[in-house]
Parts: sequence; structure tokens; C-alpha cells
Amino acid sequence: MVEQLNHGHWPELYRLMVARGFPDVPPRYCDAVPFFAKATLYGLMDGSELAAGFVFGHPEDGVAFFDVVCAARKQGMWATPAVLRSLFRVAFCKMGLRCVWVQPEGKVAVRAALKAGFVPASRLDRDKPVLVMTPGLLPRKFRLTENERMNDGKFI
Repeated sequence: MVEQLNHGHWPELYRLMVARGFPDVPPRYCDAVPFFAKATLYGLMDGSELAAGFVFGHPEDGVAFFDVVCAARKQGMWATPAVLRSLFRVAFCKMGLRCVWVQPEGKVAVRAALKAGFVPASRLDRDKPVLVMTPGLLPRKFRLTENERMNDGKFI
């Protein structure tokens, strides 16, 4: 299942980002370390191998970007309701965020984000549209239980 990544996983996450052509990845691992140190990193493990990495950027006023990088063999297979529910629990309960935003690249990624319940915050016909999720927007299948404390998503 989804677990928080420690320093020992960072090189593997970096290699996965480079292998998948992840945007804006520094050319050297040592240059990526400061970014990893500020971000909240989770992963989906397949045995001892990282199948997918989940990056929550450093929050600003309760808002953070969310990004996903997955191994080619797991493309489109990692986004199960259980995994997404776990990630939303991390964002809205553990991290106390009010909003996460994504900027998917390509039509398939945009469709996947929309299917997961993200809503457009910019026009979808842009190169990299921005989509958002708040606790109030969570689709029923990803909703958290009453016992789980989460931010209400209000910006006031």
C-alpha cells in the first residue's frame, strides 16, 4: 500500500523521475535532494521496488501541488480507489491541507485526474491545465470516515 518514503528511497524516486522524463528534474541527484527535503514523499511499493512515487509540494497557506510518477509497467494501474483514498487522507488529514492541485501533462493524464474527481481551475485546452481537489470535492468513493479529522477546505 502507500507508505511515506524515507531518505533511502530518494535515489530510487529520482531514477524513476529521470526514466519517465518527469518535467523539471535536475540533471544530478544531489541537486534534487533539497527539493525532496521540502516535499512530502509517498510511494507505492511492489515488494522492495518503487512502483509509483507521490509528491506533495511544500504547502503554502494550506495549498500544495501533487504529482505522480510511476514505473512504466504500472502506468494506469496504480490509481485504485484504495490508493487514491490513502493519498487524499495524507493530504487532508495528515498534512491538514485545504487544497491540492495538479498540472497533468497530456490528455490521458487530464482524463485520469478528472476521473479521480479533480476539477478544472483553468481551461482544459491549455498545454498544462490546472486541476484542484479539496475535501468538499472528494467523490463519495474517496471520502474519509467521520472519525478522520480533516481540514474543511475553506479558504477564509
